[in-house]
Order: sequence, then C-alpha cells, then structure tokens
Amino acid sequence: MKIIYIVILLSISGCAHIDYAPSVNPHTALSDIVTKYALNSSALTCEGVSAVNCLALVHELNQLMLEHPNNKVILSVSAYALYKSGRANQAQSVINKLLNLPNPPLNALSLGINLAIEQGNLAKAKQIAQYAIDEFGTEASPYLQMASIYYAQGHYVIAANYLELAYKFGTHKSHYYYHKGLIAEATPDNALACHYYNEAIGFDAQHSQATARYAKLSVLGNCKS
Repeated sequence: MKIIYIVILLSISGCAHIDYAPSVNPHTALSDIVTKYALNSSALTCEGVSAVNCLALVHELNQLMLEHPNNKVILSVSAYALYKSGRANQAQSVINKLLNLPNPPLNALSLGINLAIEQGNLAKAKQIAQYAIDEFGTEASPYLQMASIYYAQGHYVIAANYLELAYKFGTHKSHYYYHKGLIAEATPDNALACHYYNEAIGFDAQHSQATARYAKLSVLGNCKS
C-alpha cells in the first residue's frame, strides 16, 4: 500500500509510574514544559545528538493529564509525545478521548488521521479528515491528508484535486510538488515525476524524500538535467 505520511508532529516516551504533584495552572504548567524542553524552537526528537529526555517529558505530561484529564491542549501535546516516542497504542487512547470531546483541535485530528492510516483503516482516516475539513476548512493540512488517503486507495485524480486545495490554502510548495511527484510516478509518468521532485528540492534542498525519489528515477534514466 502506498501511503503519503503527512506529518506535522512532536515526539516523546512514556512512563509507568507517576508521582502526583498538583500544578498551579494547567496553561502555565504546560507552558513551562514547552519552554523546558524547547518544544517550540525545533522538532522534538528522542534519539540522536539533539535528543531531549523524552522519558522525563512524558512523565511530566502524564502528571498534567492526571490533574487536568479534559484539557484538550494538554491531551493533544501528550498524544503527539506518546506517538513520536513509539507508544502508538497509548497515543491512540488519548486521541480517542480527544475525538469524544467537543471541538477537538486540528493537531489532534491530524494525528488521529495518521494513526488510522498506519493501522490500514482508511475509512476511519477519511471520516476524521472530512470532519477536519468541515471544521477547519481554511487550513491546508486536512486537504493534504485527504489527498494521502485517496492516493493510498489508488484514486489519483481525486488525490490530485485535494492536493490543489491544500496548495490553495497554503501548504508549503516543497510538500505540494513532492506529492504531485508521487501522484505522477504512480500514474505512471516518471519524467513528470522527476520534474515535480526537482521542483520540491528547489523549494527545500533538505527534502530527503524528494531527493531520494529523484535520485532513484535518475538512475533509471527518467530524469533529464
């Protein structure tokens, strides 16, 4: 199954034992955690030289969830943390709770879509994506994720139409051209795919996926300099 992963997410690791220590204010407490682990300054990673202490981070987020079990911001950050630390089942549990609360935030819906895609449940992914479009119709990400679902199902024309909507509402040009390349390659039109991958690289020289696919097609003689 071909799947476009669109992902805009954080990362972390879980903890079995939680020491309960009430915090003063949920928003202040969460802001302190965000600052402490520099969650706003760069993509969170649990491995490598720039890794943070994800075990400690999840420990603190778990405590906040105990104190404020229906706070959607805390639940959202915690779900992403659990997901990126490899604890998809725990992340799914938190996402399920968020989806049952009124007005779940867009980032929670995005993660719910990704989890459903990874589980092969494209019907559920499509249902959540449609809800995200209905509620956040001027945001690019739900259209991009809907494009990924139709791409995974082999419905390339519909996928391309959703991709155009994502572009209209501001998706980054590197993402736009990369996904156009994927659709072109699947149709198949490898020469056109090369062009789109090259465009994606032009807008983001660090786009590793576009670079890898362009290199593969170049080796096969499909790309002209």
